[in-house]
Amino acid sequence: MEINNEEKEKLILFQSTHHSIKAKNIFSKHKIEFRMQAVPPVISSDCGSAIMTKMELDALKALFDKNNILVEAIYSLSSQSEKKEYKKIYSSDWEVE
Repeated sequence: MEINNEEKEKLILFQSTHHSIKAKNIFSKHKIEFRMQAVPPVISSDCGSAIMTKMELDALKALFDKNNILVEAIYSLSSQSEKKEYKKIYSSDWEVE
């Protein structure tokens, strides 16, 4: 049974460390459940931090737009046994419809 994307954890990558820290502060201020995580090597060889949350995608995008936080990409996370799979569900490169 496929889990709805809104129920899956999402991994959020930011365009800079500044935006990552700003997002962390906004999440804390609004008491949004999240955790900081290193960017997995399967996504990027660059060192960096990301945020994991189960917040709904549209709500995330609205929160980031309102607070001028630049996101590079958002991935949904699914785990099958011990293997984690990341699927890109948003990218700053994608054109807005």
